[in-house]
Amino acid sequence: MHHRNGWAGKSTVGHLVAKHFPKSLFIQVDELREKMVKGYARPENGVFTEEVIQQFQIARSTAIYMARLYANHGVDVVIDDVCVPFNFVEQYATLFEMTSVYRVLLYPKADIVVERIKKRGGPLEHINHVPTIYNFLDSMPKDSWIVLDSSDWTIEQTVNAVLSNIPSIHDNI
Repeated sequence: MHHRNGWAGKSTVGHLVAKHFPKSLFIQVDELREKMVKGYARPENGVFTEEVIQQFQIARSTAIYMARLYANHGVDVVIDDVCVPFNFVEQYATLFEMTSVYRVLLYPKADIVVERIKKRGGPLEHINHVPTIYNFLDSMPKDSWIVLDSSDWTIEQTVNAVLSNIPSIHDNI
């Protein structure tokens, strides 16, 4: 199982990474969160309310359950998520305990993220979240993470960097 984070292209990168496995599942945590029909909570002005934190936890618990279920049947799993709120690592603790999990952090410079959001046409409100997320990411312990500064890379270069840094899949590249 593989977990990744990043901005501007992270879903594309995750999907393309998943395609390199014989059997794979790509889980987007944002899509799980957005399954809420009514009562969906989102951070406002960088503030993560208890409701927002709870909804992140529910979506991540669902992703972890799905990942384990599929992995137990021989499927490689790529989870696409963003490293917020402050208790992000705690929310994934049960997944991160597994030795078969690789944590990949796509970590382009913040100004590059803003530029990419503008270039792709939004959602422009994500620009307001960049400082909050980078304040957290800059202080987040990154040991046991594969940290990749993808600021100057194309999607293909980023995919290749992810694949070349995950030991168990070198034979599948």
